[in-house]
Amino acid sequence: MRNIDQVIDQLLQALTDLESGRKDYISRRSRYLVLLISPVALLIFVALTSSQKIPWFIGAGAWFVIGTIIYQVRVASLGHEYIRHYKKTVIPALLSAIDPNLVYNPDGGISSSTFVDTELYTTHPDRYSTEDLIQGNYGKTFLQLAEIYAEERRSRTDSDGRKKTYYVTIFNGLFLIADFHKHFHGRTFILPDNSEKSFGGVARFFQKMGGRRETNLIRLEDPEFENAFAVYATDEVEARYILSTAMLRRVLDMRNRFGKDVRLAFKESCLILAVPHAKPFLEPKTSMPATDQTQLRGMLKELQLILDTIEELDLNTRIWSKH
Repeated sequence: MRNIDQVIDQLLQALTDLESGRKDYISRRSRYLVLLISPVALLIFVALTSSQKIPWFIGAGAWFVIGTIIYQVRVASLGHEYIRHYKKTVIPALLSAIDPNLVYNPDGGISSSTFVDTELYTTHPDRYSTEDLIQGNYGKTFLQLAEIYAEERRSRTDSDGRKKTYYVTIFNGLFLIADFHKHFHGRTFILPDNSEKSFGGVARFFQKMGGRRETNLIRLEDPEFENAFAVYATDEVEARYILSTAMLRRVLDMRNRFGKDVRLAFKESCLILAVPHAKPFLEPKTSMPATDQTQLRGMLKELQLILDTIEELDLNTRIWSKH
């Protein structure tokens, strides 16, 4: 990996230009917030002291709506544009420092059909967005990495009989698909442990109804792994071959890094990893100067953390041939 100080030196002029745009955004945001809040506060004050309160409250509400629209058009868009320009400038340079074969596309992502086809989540999303695609060869391993936000639409009826629609998050985080350099005959899934194992056959019945058909719960000999994960597979022999003692330890180490809700699948010659990640990935803070080196180094560390998964799972060591 190239020296981060060299990357920062190369980015210095571009970051200085970005800082000018960030300051313009901060300045406009302050002015427009005053323009939005002051009239609303004044109208509410008048309403509270007036004998005819309703017209003044209506006026305050109307100005708040109009002001919010103006703010979104004239100010919030500047913030989004700054973040977009920052990422397009900085992330390719950071990736180049890690591995020049990795390419960044801020508008790219992993399709909803691919997300569903992995079977890591059996609920089909009704609302889906993806961005910040990173793809290419990392060492000997081809990978795709992107942010995904998938939601399911649900409805409920309130006490007055009115039907309301709301959305529940299926997955919000980072999705990694990497070449495992082996063609799998079956499908193996490593899921967070929950009550499925405790309820035995009943749980497996409902699990099959929800997806991942033809899989069975596989019992492994590692007590720590068994307490952390539930493994489902269509081919027990292949699953045990994949999940060697060394692989189990690597997956446990990854859980310690990314949290207990991490999920993995081995399917169609790929390793698929889902890492819930509520915080935006590789997004600069508008409250920090664009030239701030701490932010740059933090982004590099964030990138390296997820890409180290390839090394952690030993995917660059070609112990199997693909056939």
